[in-house]
Amino acid sequence: MIAIRDFVPSDVADVLRIEHEAHPAGHWSAQDYEWLARVADGIVLVAVEEGGGIAGFIAARSMGPEAEMLNLAVDPDLRRQGTGRNLVEALHNRLRAAGAERVYLEVRPSNLAAQHLYHSVGYVECGRRRGYYASNGEDALVLEIRLRASFSSGNDKSRPAGGSASTPAGS
Repeated sequence: MIAIRDFVPSDVADVLRIEHEAHPAGHWSAQDYEWLARVADGIVLVAVEEGGGIAGFIAARSMGPEAEMLNLAVDPDLRRQGTGRNLVEALHNRLRAAGAERVYLEVRPSNLAAQHLYHSVGYVECGRRRGYYASNGEDALVLEIRLRASFSSGNDKSRPAGGSASTPAGS
């Protein structure tokens, strides 16, 4: 069972380890995560295994009706168990409660697993940033989801389906 909770400074070593093992994205510093967790518009959540180990994390900023998912990573040994989906759904719930209506993110076109996850929870492509990733000049696909657009009709794909954010749903 995975539980989602707010990041605390003692999580930083595990978050950095997961980030470095999980993907080739630009790596953040410990201070970046600690700062984002402290600022009013910042959100850093961690997925915690029953034994207390950190399985993954997600970071975002909420700016009124818009938010941006900045980083998501799951321990490579713990993928395909719903952790990424649970983190995204927990983030959506937190952002929705804060009044966000849309969430944006950038993803590498080569990162098919991440694209599959994002599309499966309702993200759609809305743009492309040419040469966005400095490490190799790869473009970034810009994806968005509208959190409140269809909420009243019951068709909101960003809402957890049949469970809470701490229930594995398979990513």
